[in-house]
Amino acid sequence: MGDSGAVLDYGGRWLKAGWAFNFPTEEEPRKMTPNAVFVEQEGGGSELQRPVQRGKIASWEQFESLAYYALYDLMGLELGYEGNIMLSDAAHAADPSGQANGAASPMSDAAAGALTEEAAEALKELCARCAESESAYAAATGASGSPSATPAAPETFRLPDGQKFTVTTEGLSIGEALFRPGPLLGLVGPSPAEAACDSASSLDVVLRKVMMENMLLVGGGSVIPGVAARLVSEVRSMVSHSTNPNLIPTPEYMPSPAVPREAPWVGGAVVAKVAQIQNHFIFKADYDEAGPIAVHRRCS
Repeated sequence: MGDSGAVLDYGGRWLKAGWAFNFPTEEEPRKMTPNAVFVEQEGGGSELQRPVQRGKIASWEQFESLAYYALYDLMGLELGYEGNIMLSDAAHAADPSGQANGAASPMSDAAAGALTEEAAEALKELCARCAESESAYAAATGASGSPSATPAAPETFRLPDGQKFTVTTEGLSIGEALFRPGPLLGLVGPSPAEAACDSASSLDVVLRKVMMENMLLVGGGSVIPGVAARLVSEVRSMVSHSTNPNLIPTPEYMPSPAVPREAPWVGGAVVAKVAQIQNHFIFKADYDEAGPIAVHRRCS
């Protein structure tokens, strides 16, 4: 695509690749491939492994192999003529709305750790829900112990292969696991609301207020019904009354299919265009020669 930059966005299940040349367009990201590679095992055979675990690159060797496949085999780059490449960081999701300030709250697929990946994906897409609060979840699942609690009504869903299944609280449990990964999954770490507050805690009072009132919610889990309202509600309970936590609205120019699932890629495409104009890309030769300091030299 001439001088256009290639943009890669790695998630827990998919690697998305496209060009930052004619954005916005519903044609991008152009390519998607499962975020998995086959690794040869001693004694023969191969095993499917995922280089990205819980939003972080667990194996750079595997990830480089996957990125090579996406860039050269799928997108058609030629060795020696690659041009600029922008890699969006899933842990610090890019902002597609052009705002300079805001607390980013990526909703990962952490709940998948308690299920098979295929089952978790089907549940999340079809029946995942999020309760309004922890007490509402307890009441729906019968965990509150209150005789007046209203249990969740059973729902029947159909999988892509035609099979039907009925769930009651399973869908709510997936949504709840995003906000309480410790009690439900045994995972150590903050909830999205805690992470959003922690990311702004080191700022001065004025900027902290701006951040909390301009939050960005992206990632696969962000499409779960009720997640946005639950996040805002929990953040509101953690900040002062003078702060009104809110989410950044989707810009009108954004193609609707791209939000919020494609937001990290879209943000990468926007940043790639700006970085190219301002000549803020780092050449590999410069990095090989100077190391990380080359980034500061170019972007300071």
